[in-house]
Amino acid sequence: MNNPYLQPVVSKWTRFVGVVLLLAASGLAVVLARGLIGLFAHESARRHLTSSSVIFALILLALGGFCGQAGFRLAFDRPDRNGTLFSRVGWLAIGTGLLAMAGLMTFAIMSVRRPTGNDVQMIIVLSAFGAWCIVLALRDRAGSR
Repeated sequence: MNNPYLQPVVSKWTRFVGVVLLLAASGLAVVLARGLIGLFAHESARRHLTSSSVIFALILLALGGFCGQAGFRLAFDRPDRNGTLFSRVGWLAIGTGLLAMAGLMTFAIMSVRRPTGNDVQMIIVLSAFGAWCIVLALRDRAGSR
């Protein structure tokens, strides 16, 4: 097949992108560690801690984990048994997170108003992507399912 979009990326570019992702993961780890140290070191920081800050930190932690895993696999040419960037646990985490977001959006919207077409579309898309990520996580090692 001569389709350039279906050909593997040249190794030097995958290694470059892998190193960039590893650097991004390291930067996120430094930012989170600095924030955590500041939280323990300064009482005023603990007084201004909100649930939004915790949720944002958890999102950054997940993003850093995924960047680190994908970066390692690209930089050192170590795909998993199925040839994907993320492990089964990674796909399961992404899928569960997307399904949880769709469920929370549904609950939040339905409790205050009637959903619009855009609301329904976003909930369906998040649910579909979440379900597909879970399918990727649960498929057998040979990928024959």
